Amino acid sequence: MRNTPWQLFRFGFVYLNAIPTGFLISPILWNSAYLGWASILGGYALSLILLWFTVKVGLWDPHKPWLDFGSQLVSKWIHFPIVFLVMFWAINYIGMDIEGFTLFFDTNYMRETPQWFVLLIVGLVVTISARWGLETMIYISDGLFIVIVIAIVFMNMFFFKEAHFDMAIAMVRHHNYGSTIKDALFCLSFFAEWIVFLFLAPYLKFDRRSFRNLAAAGLLVTIGMLLQWASTLLNFGPYLGRELQYPLVELMRAASGFLGNSDPLMIGLWSSSMFLHSAFLIHISARCLAKLFQLNHMDGPLIAIIGGTAIVIAYQYSQNPIRFMGDFNSFGMAVFFILMEFIPIFYWIASLFRRRGHKHKARQKPRQKQKPA
Repeated sequence: MRNTPWQLFRFGFVYLNAIPTGFLISPILWNSAYLGWASILGGYALSLILLWFTVKVGLWDPHKPWLDFGSQLVSKWIHFPIVFLVMFWAINYIGMDIEGFTLFFDTNYMRETPQWFVLLIVGLVVTISARWGLETMIYISDGLFIVIVIAIVFMNMFFFKEAHFDMAIAMVRHHNYGSTIKDALFCLSFFAEWIVFLFLAPYLKFDRRSFRNLAAAGLLVTIGMLLQWASTLLNFGPYLGRELQYPLVELMRAASGFLGNSDPLMIGLWSSSMFLHSAFLIHISARCLAKLFQLNHMDGPLIAIIGGTAIVIAYQYSQNPIRFMGDFNSFGMAVFFILMEFIPIFYWIASLFRRRGHKHKARQKPRQKQKPA
């Protein structure tokens, strides 16, 4: 496919923006309240550290995905269990995506429709989207990026018109830094999904600009979250705002004029990014499964298997929605997601020893050639 310098930036933004837009603001208001800005910025700053290690690993062989060259850095017996762990994480993440999206539609727009039916439709749409292939998903993200950014700008222009800016002084005077540090780690689990970008090669190759592009994508997502958090806080206050499960929807419904009737359009844009997010995770899971079982040219059946498994997992989550939301927003789940992002650090450490080994061999070869002479 034809690559452009900022294609990774656009795809990264659409992928990273999907989950925080729908599920991050309410938990931040519960803990950090007025200091949510510090938690969001702190989570982004910490994510840059993990991004640096991820890019360093991707640069080991820019023409191959981490899935293929990882066994060269660590032994195959270590690499394969880690691949299985990534697949386990991705499949469960897809199930959470489907259940979270189904729960959103079931509580806001389709209350009389059986939840299992909505869940099945969403799962099928995500699976079909994954069947289009990674190249198609990258091109779709190019178009979605422009529309989503324009929507964010126009929405916040209307949201801040009726905001109570007299509450803004509390953003500086509050000092609940203990909750802020904990929420920064919580935000880190949303912002630092960098390991998935190691699967983009050879469609999008890692180079020296990859850190800049992905960091810029994360920064744009962070700005969007800051605007959404601020508009929710200044319109509803910290106590009512944290009780709202989907603050963005309530902001649009409370607005007057055109924006008050535009929530289907905005939700459609968010739905598109959610579908792309889940479809990319299905693509990752299918590639991991193919690697584990040494399967070639089996993308269609593997995607169907992964999609069906995710639908079953989502159905299990749907049996207790309250517990699902509690687990999804729990600090333990955030720690598990963060630990997954530490995998590139392990491979980066292994790459240091590999480089030393290559240099040592390179020095020994000339000496061995001089002995026969």
